[in-house]
Amino acid sequence: MSTITTGTKQNNITELNKLSDELYESIFNVNLIENKDKSFYFYNTLEKVIFPEFINTEVFDIKTLDTDTSWTNLSFKIYETINLWWVIFLLNNPTYVFKAKAGRTYKFIKPEYISNVLTRLNSNE
Repeated sequence: MSTITTGTKQNNITELNKLSDELYESIFNVNLIENKDKSFYFYNTLEKVIFPEFINTEVFDIKTLDTDTSWTNLSFKIYETINLWWVIFLLNNPTYVFKAKAGRTYKFIKPEYISNVLTRLNSNE
């Protein structure tokens, strides 16, 4: 019989690699399943981040794109890291997943606020 232990953040598990706080997966708990002599860590893939529909306008800004660009490239242009692509993606909830489209306007959390937002998301047990 298998035993599932509800988890903790990956960075609190010494057997696993440390993650940057910027990565989407760092927000979620890692669970452990143990079966006889084997054990495996896993994420609950049903968990997700949903940003509120209305965010204080002081905290976010908008950017209109001249050309199609990857989410990682847009993240780098705004935050100087590709790791925060998921913030822009989830804030805008696009139906197209591969690229941010030219001529469209995208919301993003201002760089001076992103650290605080990540801290709050990562502290959510």
